[in-house]
Amino acid sequence: MTFPHLTDDCILKILKYLQHYHSILFNCLLVNRFWCRATVPLLYSSPFEINSKNNCLIIFTLILCFSKPEILRLKNQIKIINLNNNIDIDDKYEDYEPLFEYPKYLEVFDYTKVNSTLMKWIQGDLKNLLHGHRNKISDDFIPIFYQSILQQSVNIKHLDISLYYIKTLTSNLSTSNLTKLNSLVLHLHDIEDQGFLNSISNTYLNLKKLEIDYIADTSYLTTIKEKVCSIIQKQNNLETFKISNYLDLSNDIILSLKFQSHSLVYVEFDNNILCEGTFKNLLNLFNLKHLKIYECEILSLVQYEINYTSFNLKSLDIEYNNWNNNDDIILSSIIKYFGSSLQKFVLIEPLKLPIIENILKYCLNLIILEIRINSNIDSLVFPYFKNLNVRMLNIVFFPSYDDYNDEMFKNLGINLPISVKEVSISFVHSFDLWPISSIIDFIENCHNYLIRININNFYIELNLLKVILNYIERSNSLKFLGISKYYTKFNDEELELFDQIKAKGVKLVEFV
Repeated sequence: MTFPHLTDDCILKILKYLQHYHSILFNCLLVNRFWCRATVPLLYSSPFEINSKNNCLIIFTLILCFSKPEILRLKNQIKIINLNNNIDIDDKYEDYEPLFEYPKYLEVFDYTKVNSTLMKWIQGDLKNLLHGHRNKISDDFIPIFYQSILQQSVNIKHLDISLYYIKTLTSNLSTSNLTKLNSLVLHLHDIEDQGFLNSISNTYLNLKKLEIDYIADTSYLTTIKEKVCSIIQKQNNLETFKISNYLDLSNDIILSLKFQSHSLVYVEFDNNILCEGTFKNLLNLFNLKHLKIYECEILSLVQYEINYTSFNLKSLDIEYNNWNNNDDIILSSIIKYFGSSLQKFVLIEPLKLPIIENILKYCLNLIILEIRINSNIDSLVFPYFKNLNVRMLNIVFFPSYDDYNDEMFKNLGINLPISVKEVSISFVHSFDLWPISSIIDFIENCHNYLIRININNFYIELNLLKVILNYIERSNSLKFLGISKYYTKFNDEELELFDQIKAKGVKLVEFV
């Protein structure tokens, strides 16, 4: 019996499909020469994603691709650190020629994962690394490794780097070879030497994604602001922009985004101070589709009457912000400004009557709504749910330790709008504060037209499964049941109920 021969193109597609299954790829290396040549670029495109015993092997393989002077510098640093581990870069490898130029396949460089891998490799079997040793690794060994690998990498597409680790290298670090870079994350830590920022503003002009994380001495704020503005303005077609921990977010940066109004579709603010002018200037970004505001301090918007009718925002995500006790007023203004075109709205803030009223008034095209509900929520909010015209409703429950509202889930089920076909229920933190009867009350009182129910961070047990099975039988509409993978240990009786649920044509899926 002869087996069909797979074409090279077919093998390449199979290996591409297995790109994120590193343990399998390591086995593919040993099949034959063709499989080896096809597997190596996939395996080394993001080698630091691997979290296994092969980490050390990959680091060692990459180091052997460095020049002899670079290897010698690393060896000297290992001796200075004086760790008793299994690191072995001996002279016997002096004439070793690697089979491939492995650094040239690198496409993703994330400094946190690179550092973690290096620490594990250097630490070896040691359980604890002295603080002094860690400092020496961070200040001396890691920068040398960065310089060596970045200068050989010509295919990097995503670079996530902290300036702290290259502060001693900016005069010697050439990155002109990173011509394929389209995603850049800059952590502006310790930025006394700004040579790298100058290089970015003059070299990387084709970024699609730019993220700025600023945690540095405020004495450099003015200069850094100028550099960031320059980087933004010079891009040809920037699509995604995120800025974090820039507490004094000036309008200069927001105005710089106007230079990218033809291409910018996503903006995210994380832990910034946003003022009236921030939102007004955002309206200049006529192609903006997605806006996220996370853990920011937001000042009043009442001074502005903004013409928002031409704005076409599709997705708005607002989570865990500081409203200075003006959340009703400011949130209502934001919903008014951006709500008319929204198709997805994530609001992880206390839900109050003025907020739900404005959602109903201004968000007439919503398809997906995700909201936060506390156990002490005003019960008068629930009747407004009946008038929501959304297909997907995601509810995040936050427990209140001093008050459990046993009518809340029942009211939510009774008032669930007929338009909702998919509902997701997630419990934050102490899910054990909610009795099993809470979800049972919801399912028993909701309408019979749900196609999908997702339950996250909650124990699925026998009584709940019986209620779900009863819902399936009475509604004959449910097609999908999503369950968190962390709560999937069931006894025989529960597994039998799952079999009955699947026999009704309901597909069990993982819900995260």
